[in-house]
Amino acid sequence: MALSYYDDKSNFIRVRALISGRVQHVGFRYWACQQAERLGLTGTVENLSDGRVEVVMQGVPECVNEMKEKLRSGPSMAIVKQVIFYRERVKNDETYFGEIY
Repeated sequence: MALSYYDDKSNFIRVRALISGRVQHVGFRYWACQQAERLGLTGTVENLSDGRVEVVMQGVPECVNEMKEKLRSGPSMAIVKQVIFYRERVKNDETYFGEIY
């Protein structure tokens, strides 16, 4: 159900996820980028200094919700202990999903 980045964003939602557990040094950022791109989402993924990973994603609700479910388990080497989600305001100028270093 992935949509083009150029589709109308009036029905998009934006969610920030904070993921804790063994989520750094296990390929989480790379995996998140792959999953988000497959779902047609835009946003970012970043390792935080406290050991968590932050994912900010936006797109149609069905695809964002599917990504939320994927984040609950993460890539095969990860051990996700907790995921906290926050709704945010959609950014109309965002056009891709990428890593922040």
